[in-house]
Amino acid sequence: MGWESLFVSEFERLQVSSDPHLRGRQLEDLLERLFRSVHFRVQRDAGAARPRQTDLVVGYDDTWYVVEAKWEKAPVGVDTFDGVRTRMERAVPGSIGVIISVAGFTDTVLPQVVEFRGRQPVLLIGERELLQVFHAPESLSNLLKTKRDELIVHGRAHLDKNTTRTAERRPVNDLPAASLTLLGGDLEPLPYMTAKDGFAELVFVHELPDVDWVIAGGNGVTVDLPVRRLDENGLVDLVHTLNAMGWTTAEPSWSIRQATTAWHGTGAREFVNALIGRKKRYDGLEEPHHTEQVTYFDTCASGGFYTLTADVSSDPSRIVLRCNISFHLVGIPVDMAPLRHLFERYDAMATGFFRPLTGRAVTRGHLENPEPLEAVGYLVSSDGIPSTSWASRSEGTSEGAEIPEKWVTGIVARNPYYRPARGTTPEGWPAAAESSEFVVCALRSHHPLGEKPECYSLISWELARTSDAQVFRLVADW
Repeated sequence: MGWESLFVSEFERLQVSSDPHLRGRQLEDLLERLFRSVHFRVQRDAGAARPRQTDLVVGYDDTWYVVEAKWEKAPVGVDTFDGVRTRMERAVPGSIGVIISVAGFTDTVLPQVVEFRGRQPVLLIGERELLQVFHAPESLSNLLKTKRDELIVHGRAHLDKNTTRTAERRPVNDLPAASLTLLGGDLEPLPYMTAKDGFAELVFVHELPDVDWVIAGGNGVTVDLPVRRLDENGLVDLVHTLNAMGWTTAEPSWSIRQATTAWHGTGAREFVNALIGRKKRYDGLEEPHHTEQVTYFDTCASGGFYTLTADVSSDPSRIVLRCNISFHLVGIPVDMAPLRHLFERYDAMATGFFRPLTGRAVTRGHLENPEPLEAVGYLVSSDGIPSTSWASRSEGTSEGAEIPEKWVTGIVARNPYYRPARGTTPEGWPAAAESSEFVVCALRSHHPLGEKPECYSLISWELARTSDAQVFRLVADW
C-alpha cells in the first residue's frame, strides 16, 4: 500500500471519530507525516511563534509556513485568522500562514485574507483540497505555491479548486505549424500518414541529437517527468505548456497508434489536430482497442531531446491513463529554472531526479548493400537554399538558373523489413519497427520536389531509447 492510500485511509478513519479533541491531535500527526513524506522541513509546536503555540512550522526551499490545523464543527472564522496573523508577526521573517480547516471557512475570512496579503499572507486549505493532497502528496508543494501566487500576485484567495487537470482547450493556432509538409504519392498534402501497424512506443524522427557528442568527457543524463490526472484537454494543455516554455520546435515528430493502425506525422499543431480528431482517424477502423498510444518527440535548444508518451482511452471520456516525459540532456543544466518550473507545475518535484546514461545515447547501423525503397510520400521543406550534394549532382545547371523553392528532405517508404522472416533483418534493427507498414526516412541528399530521382535506397539508421520509447531515425539516399 502506497503512502497515498495510507493517508487517505487514516483520514477516513478520523472522520468517524467521536472524540473531537483526539481527532484534532491525530490530524496534526497526520499532517506532520504528510509534510515530511514530500521533503518539507517540519518543526512541531515550534517556538518561533511564542508566546502563542502553533501546530506546525514547515519549510520548503527558502519559504517557511506557519500551519494551523482545525477540525471543528463550525467553519473557521476571523478570530482564527487573526490569531494566525499575530503568530506570524513573531515567527520567521517573511513566513506565510496556512490554515487547514476540514469544516471550511466563513464568508468573512476571504476578504480579510485578501486585505492583509501584503503584510501577513495566509493561505486557506479546505477539506476537498486536503483530501486531494492525501491522494497525491507530491502535489502539496505546488498547491501552496499556486495559492501563494494567486494571493500575492493576483489578489485572489485560492480555495477548493479542483486539482484534476481538465484544462479548457487552447486555440491550436497558438502552437507552431510544422516546417515540413507531408505529401502523399500524388503530391497532395496529408495531415498524417496512415499505416498498418500495432502498439509500439516507437517514433520516426527527422533529426536525432546525440547527447554524447560533446567535447567534455562523461555521459549524458536522463530525467523523467510523470504527469498525472489528465484527460485529452489536459494532454493538449501539456503540449501548450512545453511550447510556452520554449521546448517546442517547428519539427517535432509523433505517432498515434491503435491495435492495427498507426498515424505518423510532424508538427505540434498537426499533432493536436490529429489527437482531438479521433472520430476522423477511426473512420473505417474495425473494433478499435479501448486505448491508443501516443509518442511525441522534440529537440531541446540547449542540446538533447525529449519524448512524451501517453496512453489515452478511446472512449468519449478521453482519460489519460498514463503520461510521461523523458528528457535526454547533454548534462545537468546549471540553470535549473526551466525544468524546475515544469516539474512544479505538474506536482513532480518529489519524484524528479537525474540519472546518468550508462551506455551510448545513440546507436547506429549501416547497410553494406543499400536497400531499395518504394516511396509513398514525401516530407517537403520550403527552403530556398539548395543542398551542396544536389548542386554537385545536378549536371548542366546554368549559373543563372532559378533555385527551386520546395525541397524533398525526407520520404515515407514501404518498410523493407515489414513482418520479416526470422533472421532476415539487419543486426540492430529494432523489433518494434517490424510491424510498421511504412517507415519515415530522412534524406542524406535533398532534391527539388519537381525533380524526383529514379530510386531511393536505405543506407543507415540511428536509434535512441528513452525510459518508455524508441526514437528511430532512418537515412536514405538517391
